[in-house]
Amino acid sequence: MTTAKTHILSHTEILIKLERMACEICEKHTNSGALVICGLNRRGFALSKLLSEKINAIDSKLSVVNVNAVVDGDSVSFKPSAGFSGKHVLVMDDVINTGSTLMLVLSEIYRQKPVSIGTVFLAKREHRNFPVKADYVGISIATTLQEHVQFDSADPNNLSVFLV
Repeated sequence: MTTAKTHILSHTEILIKLERMACEICEKHTNSGALVICGLNRRGFALSKLLSEKINAIDSKLSVVNVNAVVDGDSVSFKPSAGFSGKHVLVMDDVINTGSTLMLVLSEIYRQKPVSIGTVFLAKREHRNFPVKADYVGISIATTLQEHVQFDSADPNNLSVFLV
């Protein structure tokens, strides 16, 4: 049995969403000087690099550093190894579902006493188990508990989001 997929966002639409979020981030962080974008696992990190490019195109004075947060069970590692103390940090992922992965990463970053922490998601579902807020969102999707939102990044030149 094949699972039916409903196409939600095309590659072009994703780039437009990232551009809008980059504008919002630049507005908020125009005087921050520097920003660390921490992408969760493979897909969140790939999106964080695209977002960084959009931010740099809008505000070249805002220095952006990309860090990959790799989550393995209850363990988080940052590549490259990063210190968040005294920095403005954005945590980015493709889709926010329950919020459990996000909570794990946020707690690790929070322990280092950053100046601020924000969250960025390409797609947001409303069925979270943890009290986490999405600060910058590409698209909000009302789903049933049985439906899932999938970000397909297999081809970097043909990104897409589906409802499965």
